Amino acid sequence: MSRDLINKQTVLQGALFLTAAMIIIRILGAIYRVPLGRMLGDLGLGIYAAPNQFYLLFFTLSSAGIPVALAGLISEKIALGHYRDALRTFRIARTAMVVLGLFFSLLLFSGAGWLVRSGVVPNPDAMLGLKAISPVIFFAAVTAAYRGLFQGLQNMQAVAYSQVMDQLMLVAGTLLFSYLLLPQGLVVAAAGANLGALPGAAAATLLLVYLYRTRRRELVDLAGLDTSGVRERTPVILKRIFSTAVPVSFAGVAMSITHIIDYKLILERLQLVGYSMDEAVALYGQFNQMAMSFINIAIALAMALGASLVPAVAEAMTLNNRERIKAQLSQAVHLALVFALPAAAGLYLLAHQLTLLVFAEESAGVPLAALSAAVIFWSVHLVTTGALQGMGKPGIPVRNLVAGIVVKLLITYYLTPTALGIQAAALGTVAIFLISSLLNIVYLSRLIGFEFSFANSLLKPAVAAALMSVCVLAVYRGAFNQLGGNTWPTLLAVCAGMAVYPAALVAVGGIRSDDVRRLPVIGGRAAAILERLGR
Repeated sequence: MSRDLINKQTVLQGALFLTAAMIIIRILGAIYRVPLGRMLGDLGLGIYAAPNQFYLLFFTLSSAGIPVALAGLISEKIALGHYRDALRTFRIARTAMVVLGLFFSLLLFSGAGWLVRSGVVPNPDAMLGLKAISPVIFFAAVTAAYRGLFQGLQNMQAVAYSQVMDQLMLVAGTLLFSYLLLPQGLVVAAAGANLGALPGAAAATLLLVYLYRTRRRELVDLAGLDTSGVRERTPVILKRIFSTAVPVSFAGVAMSITHIIDYKLILERLQLVGYSMDEAVALYGQFNQMAMSFINIAIALAMALGASLVPAVAEAMTLNNRERIKAQLSQAVHLALVFALPAAAGLYLLAHQLTLLVFAEESAGVPLAALSAAVIFWSVHLVTTGALQGMGKPGIPVRNLVAGIVVKLLITYYLTPTALGIQAAALGTVAIFLISSLLNIVYLSRLIGFEFSFANSLLKPAVAAALMSVCVLAVYRGAFNQLGGNTWPTLLAVCAGMAVYPAALVAVGGIRSDDVRRLPVIGGRAAAILERLGR
């Protein structure tokens, strides 16, 4: 037995698996709310939403940072050849997650009544949903430990499979339970929708347990080859895991609290300038639900790149190989911008057309256009955050994110009751990630001497995106003049951009053979073509 067991994927390959999973998850997450909303209506969706918010809060507090923390620690031990202690670290983390998951599940279940009676949850109809969703916390916590193991082994394929399984079963369970329970009344049907998350969480856990057990014998045999004698004490391991997990989780908690404050501010500040409550809520929906849906899909690759960087950087850091960290980070930032720049340009140019096409709401293009630049800065933030977490510096990106959040809330407060309106909230979101990404780069420069390559990472892809933009506008206007309407001109313009941008990127030298060589299936051929073109 050898380390061949640990079939490590490259940062790019791992990111591709996670990107595909994240895109599928986001598409499913957007689609299933349509039939759910038609079954439950606005009131039912409101009842359904409150338990979900508390589930996310409890999950974030208990285990959201565990995969990142565990992945970094396991990668470090594997790099040092401490295979036995790496496996033991996972087992300790798994036990801790079972205990924590059970505790928080019981806490939410038993505390549901108190949350309603105390007014923390103002709608008493949500109490049944709070109880229904509470078991999901247990399975999500256990799943976090297994995902940390596979991420630490740099096996992102297993992580991606579990994420897709979770979402598929969640969609099926949510729609099925709410439909079957609808005759019992809206409150029960909404609680059934909350319960629908349970099959997904359980299925993801069982899948990862199965994948682990198929490799368990080999992992045990590999641990038997470890002659280092290293055995870190259990309290030390738990301290190391949670010292990383807590700051990572704090970032999620900070963003959740920000969304709550932002929602309150937007509604109140819009009403100051004459909007009714219904109008303010509608504008918030256009910003938060419609426009943000496009942004969340556009940053999928960057999210995957950031997650894949954590174990890779942790291993390089353990070996004190700073040049390797800089090379990995440079490639990740470059690839993130290669995808983010054309996405931001396309969303800005076709904002109104895209929201009309997808949501039948052209006015949602106003916040989408203002948000489009967030794709660029958010992508850089995610990648650089992954690097800092892998270096064992999770607190740095959290502080930088909080700095951006403060500026965002100030922008929302002071600029929303102006002519900008809902665009101010969108620009505030851009500000969060502009500030946090720039601060992350500054810290990485100080820590490892990382230098952002303006020409290769930004200028060349930007030129290609500009050429694409000219083509997109020309195709849209030509198709609109010939065909009219919105659907076909928009689709043709999007297809034109997808065809022109790669060609323009190659022409300006914005992509190299080394950037694509490790892509699965097409990597070798694409690299060969680029080499023949001198790239």
